[in-house]
Amino acid sequence: MADASEAAHAVPHLDDGVVAEILHRLPTKDAYRAAAVCPRWRAVVTEPVFLSRHLAPRPLPLLDDGPRAVILQPRRKVGYTHLTLVATDPAGAGPVDLNVPLDPKYTDESLKSSCAYKSPKPPTPGLLDTAADSFVLSRLYSTGTDDDEIWDDDAPEEHDQLAGGAAVEEARDDNAVEEPDQPAAGDDVTVGEAVEADVPGAEAAPPPLPVEVPDHVAFFERTVPILDISFVASHGRLLLARSRTRYYVCDPAANRWVALPPSSFPPTHDAAPGLHYDLDAATGWVSFTVVLLVRLRRRRLLVETFSSATGRWDRNVLDAPGVARRLGVASQGIHVGTCFYWLCRRDGRVIRYDVARRRASVVRDPPEAEGSDGRACRSLGSAGGRLRYCAFDIRDEHSGSMLPHDDIEGVHGVWVMDPGAGAWRRVHEAVVEDLSAWYFKMVWGLEKAVEFPGACGGAIIVDQNKHLLRYDLESGDKVKIASLYRNDGRLGALYGRYHAFPFFGSG
Repeated sequence: MADASEAAHAVPHLDDGVVAEILHRLPTKDAYRAAAVCPRWRAVVTEPVFLSRHLAPRPLPLLDDGPRAVILQPRRKVGYTHLTLVATDPAGAGPVDLNVPLDPKYTDESLKSSCAYKSPKPPTPGLLDTAADSFVLSRLYSTGTDDDEIWDDDAPEEHDQLAGGAAVEEARDDNAVEEPDQPAAGDDVTVGEAVEADVPGAEAAPPPLPVEVPDHVAFFERTVPILDISFVASHGRLLLARSRTRYYVCDPAANRWVALPPSSFPPTHDAAPGLHYDLDAATGWVSFTVVLLVRLRRRRLLVETFSSATGRWDRNVLDAPGVARRLGVASQGIHVGTCFYWLCRRDGRVIRYDVARRRASVVRDPPEAEGSDGRACRSLGSAGGRLRYCAFDIRDEHSGSMLPHDDIEGVHGVWVMDPGAGAWRRVHEAVVEDLSAWYFKMVWGLEKAVEFPGACGGAIIVDQNKHLLRYDLESGDKVKIASLYRNDGRLGALYGRYHAFPFFGSG
């Protein structure tokens, strides 16, 4: 204690304003590490000024042209498991390949049944990289460059080059006699000594330059596994993530994040999360709001709201039995106007929470297509600042049969909610033919819409039998952008159900 007080008096010129400015300019990891110096510095990283400035190293506009890629993450996983980036336009978006760690229980069949198995998470090729299943990565986290050594048994043998340019095969006889001027096996030599021993008069090679890793690659490959977080909501460029102890607001393009104070309920609780942020054009600061909806006993609803302007959580208990009974959300929170929207898992309803009025209500789903025998799948997102709802309905003349049969039609439906009227308006409908049913009405060829906040207004992404297609709503063209199928099937099975989040990249 005496040393801490002496250290505090030794730097009286470092008041809170100077400390906050220093921590703001540091990378996120270094800022939180420096905040561990004393309680006064730890309080700085939780102040509203730090929360608003740290996520705004550059302008963060809400883009209307759609994201650069889509982040796919296994559903209903607390903490980090795996993630995959899929380019929405592979022809012009550029590569988004990642090598992210994965627990061995999802790749090794012998370890899947062992609940007590614990080990560090090794890197694994991305879900989309089916040609790299047998690769062995030499470092913990690959940077995506050629500095990772991948050994190939079929590669030609390496030869030593002499000064005259002649190639001499390396001696591989274990009984060979060592030359007197060569260091004995096991002796420690420097790089310069080894070069002088091979080629007299040669200068030592310069040390390799550090590889510059893009910020978003460092975020997905290193920051996310280290923090052990999984994404639960998004808005614009920012993502809301949760670990087993707290929530985080992240900017993946800049590899920046802020840790929120603990909420009343742990993040492991089944809550409906939502994120929204605004950008102050004058100061360039980001002001964000996080909303959590939690079901209480007696059909009451707890609403916890965190604001970066205050730096604390606010609690509000609502008597909303209709909302509390249906609070099993199947989508992330979509912010449109002053409201958050969540898709319910059942009952064909959408939950709406008005932040300004502090009121929760239930909105009915759009009606099914004419002649439909049921709604196979649905998805909720936003495009162009409006709430968008996508559904796929089934028309089956033999709907009562449990045996395999053909001649099934599917109907794509897209609706948007008008801001003023608050009612659904259909903007697209198309029929998909040549579907078939297996035993017990398992339909083959379903096209499940993958919706998320900030999607492109003129197209949607659909999942057809583990193949992601970009579906143009005007022309009806479908272009394959990715395949979620793996040869071994284990990693692909992890993505049987997944959530999608936008990634806009750097501005």
